[in-house]
Amino acid sequence: MSPEELREGQSIQVIKSFTDFDGLEIEAGTKLTFLTYSYFPYDDGYTFKFNEMDFRLAGISSKNQHVLSNFSTYFQLMDR
Repeated sequence: MSPEELREGQSIQVIKSFTDFDGLEIEAGTKLTFLTYSYFPYDDGYTFKFNEMDFRLAGISSKNQHVLSNFSTYFQLMDR
């Protein structure tokens, strides 16, 4: 799975904890309903919007780049 494959209304679960670009800790087990994402070129990253929260991942952060490059290690689609 990659960020580009997410569709509005899909439910995903965080399967590995991480910290976003703004220092927000996203815990394993968190369930989210996807709304949309946008790309911010200045930081080579994304803002992800979910019903439950928003977070940012930036390519200029090595830790965030690891999450983006290994998306399916951190997130899984949930059955409805």
